[in-house]
Amino acid sequence: MKNSVRIMALALLMSVVCWFAIGLVDATQINIVNQCSQTISGCQTDQSGQVTCYALGSGASQLIDVGTSWPGGVIWGYPGGSADPTDGNNAKPQADLAEFTINANNEDFYDISNVNAYNLPLQIAPTSPVTSSGTTCGSPSCTINNLNSFCQPPNTLTPGPGDGCYNVDGPNTGTPTPGTQQFDNACPEAISYTTDTTGKVYGCQTGTNYEVVFCP
Repeated sequence: MKNSVRIMALALLMSVVCWFAIGLVDATQINIVNQCSQTISGCQTDQSGQVTCYALGSGASQLIDVGTSWPGGVIWGYPGGSADPTDGNNAKPQADLAEFTINANNEDFYDISNVNAYNLPLQIAPTSPVTSSGTTCGSPSCTINNLNSFCQPPNTLTPGPGDGCYNVDGPNTGTPTPGTQQFDNACPEAISYTTDTTGKVYGCQTGTNYEVVFCP
């Protein structure tokens, strides 16, 4: 009887240890890195709608811990070091976005979206990648070097704080248009209109960490 109690206690202890180990493995960290020559503000939000921004000088980075679940996670940036949440919220529709869903049935999904606009070169890279079945655990990037010459009608340049180029058709179409094609030609790994997701949504097993790099 005593042996049975000891075995049950040991089994319970092992299950608790395994539970904590799984929790530690599944916690996700994202390092926001500024490789641009200028200071930028890197911002984050999720389904809560709360915006947090960080002033990042050239070469600086900010590590964020999004825990074991981060649905609707978004990271973007804008020029200058104000790191003001109001500026960040105003810049969001003027910016390309790094979009995350962390831990959807033990898988993470992520993409770069130019559906609204583009303003800064951007890359998402897994730093401890584990390939998920059916989805590529890849490193999408998008760089447009001369925004003034790129941003042709019907697309238009945005004012501050984002200082980007609006993708005028992107949010309102489920099929490509001449306007969205400009973005797709420049950044074929990024989403250019609402349903442009085939081969452009990437995935890794939950527990993977990531870098979001501006000016990769």
